[in-house]
Amino acid sequence: MKILNYVKKYKFAVIAVICTAAILVGAFFAGEGLKEDSPAILGTASSDTASEKSDNSALQTQAQSGEKNENKKESAESTKTEKSTVPQTTQTQDKTGQKDVSAQTENAQVGTASSQISKPAQGNKDNYFTDEIPEGKPEPVEPQEQETQDTRLKCTFSISCKTVLDNMDNLDSSKRDIIPDDGWILKPVTVTFNDGESVFDVLSRVCRKQKIHLEFSFTPMYNSAYIEGINNLYEFDCGSLSGWVYEVNDWFPNYGCSRYAVQNGDVIEFHYTCNLGQDVGGNINSGG
Repeated sequence: MKILNYVKKYKFAVIAVICTAAILVGAFFAGEGLKEDSPAILGTASSDTASEKSDNSALQTQAQSGEKNENKKESAESTKTEKSTVPQTTQTQDKTGQKDVSAQTENAQVGTASSQISKPAQGNKDNYFTDEIPEGKPEPVEPQEQETQDTRLKCTFSISCKTVLDNMDNLDSSKRDIIPDDGWILKPVTVTFNDGESVFDVLSRVCRKQKIHLEFSFTPMYNSAYIEGINNLYEFDCGSLSGWVYEVNDWFPNYGCSRYAVQNGDVIEFHYTCNLGQDVGGNINSGG
C-alpha cells in the first residue's frame, strides 16, 4: 500500500524518470543500431570501391590481354609470314637447283655426244668405231639411210663351217650332229638381190628361203646386226675364239654386215672361225 501511495504522490516524477529511462534506452539501442549499420555501410562502400577496383583491374587486365593477344597475333602473323616465305624461297632455290642440274645434265649429254663423235675421228674412225677402210674397198653405209630398187642384181653366196672339222675336240658335244661331213652348210649359189641391200639382207633372205636357222642381234654401237648363230652353230661352240665372220671378194670387212652394200657380181662367204678369223684367211682384230 505504501508503494502505491508513494507512486500516487510522486507519479509525475516517476513518469519523468520512466520517460527519461525510455529515452536513454532508446538512445542506447539507436546507438547500437548505428554501430551495427556503420560496418554494413562501410562494408558496402568498401565493396563498391573494391568492385570499382576489380572492374578497373579487369579492364586493365583485358586491355593488357588484348595487347598481348594483339602482340601474339602480330607475332603469329609475322612468324606465319616468315614460315611461308622460307619454303617459297627454298622451293625457288630447289627449282633453280633443278634447272641448274638439268642444264648440267644437258651439257654433259651434249659433251658426251660430242666426245662420241669427235673421239673416233681422232683415231681415224667414224661414229661407229670403224677402222680406216683400206684403199679400193667400199665405204660402209648406214642401213637406215639405204633405199632399195628392184633391179634384180646377182651375187654368189655361201655358208661354211669347215674349220670345225679340224677342231672337233673343242666342239660342244651336243653340236656334233649338226656339222655337215664336208663342212658346207650352204655351198656357193647364185642369188638375186636389189640395189641398196646389205650383206645382212641377202643372208636373211637366203636362210629363210633355204630353211636354215639364223639368229642375230642388233648392236647400236656398231649400227649393225651381229650374227650369233647359223644352222644352230653359235659363237663359242668350238672354243672361246670361235664365231661367225663374213668375207666379200676375198676381203674380211672391218664393219658389220648390215653396213656393207652388196654390189652386182660380189662373192659373199660366211665362215665359222675357231681362231678369230685367222683359220679362214682373215683376222677379226685387224679387219683383214
